[in-house]
Amino acid sequence: MTWEHHIDFDHCTISHGSSPSSMTPGLTNTYDDALREKAGQHVPPPPPEYMGLEGEYDTFGLVRRLAEALDRESDLDAIDTLTLIQHGSTIQLMGQVSDRTTLERVVDVARRVDGTREVDSHHVAIADKTL
Repeated sequence: MTWEHHIDFDHCTISHGSSPSSMTPGLTNTYDDALREKAGQHVPPPPPEYMGLEGEYDTFGLVRRLAEALDRESDLDAIDTLTLIQHGSTIQLMGQVSDRTTLERVVDVARRVDGTREVDSHHVAIADKTL
């Protein structure tokens, strides 16, 4: 199973701020240049949190790109008990993981996705707290 199946679209929300999102890359200050180039072909280009897999506008673009990034991590298989949710430029993780190291890996990948401004992992339980 891929990480795409762990997106909870019913709980994802769209930011309705008074001003459009800044085009800054997010937490790591690293741009996804190839994706930004594709997004730049659209008028107007979508904000980073709404850039789809091919640069198109996608309300769930950030969380879809996170799922794709997690799929590329060969040693980090989809976790049946973990759900991915997008709230604007914030990624929220919900559920349970086996250990703290796994949670830290998922959070690290989420932080590196262009457009992520915050990763909320407060709703994740750790099964084995001794690790």
